[in-house]
Amino acid sequence: MHNKIVTLGPQGTYSELATLNYLSQYQLDLDIEFFSSITKTLNAIGNTATLGVLPIENFSEGFVNLVLDHLISATLYIKAEVLLPIQFSLVSHCHACSEIEDIYVQFIAKGQCTDFLDDFLNCKFITTESNTQSMLAMQQNSKSAAVIPNHLLTDQNYNLVKQNITDYHNNQTRFLVFSDTTDECYAGKSADYKTSIIVLFHSDYPGYLENILSKFTQCNINLISIVSRPTRQEFGKYHFFIDLDGHQKDTNIDMALTDIQQYFNVKILGSYLKH
Repeated sequence: MHNKIVTLGPQGTYSELATLNYLSQYQLDLDIEFFSSITKTLNAIGNTATLGVLPIENFSEGFVNLVLDHLISATLYIKAEVLLPIQFSLVSHCHACSEIEDIYVQFIAKGQCTDFLDDFLNCKFITTESNTQSMLAMQQNSKSAAVIPNHLLTDQNYNLVKQNITDYHNNQTRFLVFSDTTDECYAGKSADYKTSIIVLFHSDYPGYLENILSKFTQCNINLISIVSRPTRQEFGKYHFFIDLDGHQKDTNIDMALTDIQQYFNVKILGSYLKH
């Protein structure tokens, strides 16, 4: 288990690129095991592997809710983040767009190419678990196309290629490296780090969220992001995912978290170097 890192597969995905980036940056020699879904990848961390890499946030689409929801109950911690530029192309063995009947596209990629794909009014969109799966499925359907990462264009010869179909030219996705164990590494300046926490819902009253946020304001802590996820127990009840500037060992962050934990159920996901 200790010589393995898991991610969303198969080979050729941006998840694999993010994993290779992480292994290279930290000079780790680990075997990569691929899983067919985000859920299977998350469940493998701590069981068949101690590390896993998954997308958490896209430049235009926001956070990956499936990952956020898993973190609420799972015993996982964040070790690092990786930021990748993301660009997609539409490929097909058809000779013209008018010949395309089906388009295979990974569920996250579809949201990043909305403007381009909206023009295919008469096509059926078939959702896949990975970009590589889209490419492989297209090979079996002569009247289809697939949305694939630009770096996969060199692997095949296509009759039709529409490059850089992503809505934003500076599109990026943030990946997180998860572990089933936490560590207290702290090297460098506080400004080099960010800290992620979950404030788990336990009651509701006027000023509930304001009371949480005011603790950070009083301690001069910059909040990078706040995301709410429903508890799925009752309408209007939410957990809050918060990213902070700095390390949890910083005096002001430690003070704020200690104060908040007296009144709220806080889960610290970890402090890690910014990409």
